[in-house]
Amino acid sequence: MKEFRLAVVGLGHRGRAMFKEVCRHIDGVKGVAACDLDPDLWFKPIYRNNALSTPLAEEMPEVTFFEDYDEMLEKAAPDIVMVETPATCHTDFCIKALARNIHVFSDIPSVRNLVEARELWAAHQASEAKLMTGATTMGWGFVHAMQDLWRKGLLGKPYALEAEYIHDCRELWEETPWRKPAKPFGSVPCSYSTHSLGPLLSILDEELTSVVCISSGSHMTDLPYAHDYTCALFQTPSQVTVRMTNSYINNCRSGLHSFRVFGTAGCFEHLSHRGEKYPERTTFSTTGLTGAENIVELPVSFSPFTREVKKRYKFTGTFGHGGADTYLWLIFIEALRNNAPDMPVSLRDGLRMTLPGIYAVESVIRGGARVDIHYPWEKEAFQRDIDTLSARCTGVETAR
Repeated sequence: MKEFRLAVVGLGHRGRAMFKEVCRHIDGVKGVAACDLDPDLWFKPIYRNNALSTPLAEEMPEVTFFEDYDEMLEKAAPDIVMVETPATCHTDFCIKALARNIHVFSDIPSVRNLVEARELWAAHQASEAKLMTGATTMGWGFVHAMQDLWRKGLLGKPYALEAEYIHDCRELWEETPWRKPAKPFGSVPCSYSTHSLGPLLSILDEELTSVVCISSGSHMTDLPYAHDYTCALFQTPSQVTVRMTNSYINNCRSGLHSFRVFGTAGCFEHLSHRGEKYPERTTFSTTGLTGAENIVELPVSFSPFTREVKKRYKFTGTFGHGGADTYLWLIFIEALRNNAPDMPVSLRDGLRMTLPGIYAVESVIRGGARVDIHYPWEKEAFQRDIDTLSARCTGVETAR
């Protein structure tokens, strides 16, 4: 059985944890290299959760540390690079690995603007390597339940879908400074769309092709560019409607993620917890199953590890977002071993769940105007957007 040599770039607390856990628990993966601009993140203990951790250099003495990413790719010769840098800088690392035909497991969002999307798509098309989008919500058990209901026809055709991501992130601003709003339109919640859109797009056979999005502006902080709340309405060519609500500055203490699907034959709903008194619930109803015409509660949660999944894969422990990250790594490695033509959560999937959020920001900038959405595989239309939309969304900083 082939053993995959794994390198990581980005040693924030998620990068450190993911690298260590993947090497420890995923069969056939061997850690060989780690890269970060700050060597203290590798060689020194980190204070977290009121305790000092053991330095990774001591826990993983077989791994070589690099401060220079290009040098790591050259000297360590990994088979896979795990990209765990901040959400604002994934693309360059992915492109450089793909250019050397090194497989990539990239955290999300896939890109931060349209120019990066064009460049990453082109690099992937030219590479012999594969890219897996590490979209955590695609590994959750209740999302798999929703997909099962849809595949079995119990929801019919989805025609209206909703997602909410409500998370007060202010306590993370100091530990992960990239999260803190730093300039006008530097923090518009709808731009972080992957967690919300990924599960919903997995049961749609169309792209999102237009968006209208409004913002509450800034009420919770003294930062005028720190948008508290956004609500986006997306549509497909057949007028399937997707509502996405995001807020990362609030006083809400409920769970983070809720989803709802209205279908022609049924309805699915996952409600996050509402404090200790009201636990999370996953329910559905359908006209296609006797006894389920009214609401039926499903005994599923974040864990994706059903009996069938446990029988199929060899692993020694679970990690990350209720086991979702474990599951994504298992199906990624399986796809590589089987030389699958594409990854279970592909780059195309990642761009489908990332780019609508970028276009939603353009709608906010335009005061809630409707904006058409395009993708890199629509080459001419996508280039027109790069030439005409705002610098915040395209990444083109020249005057227009």
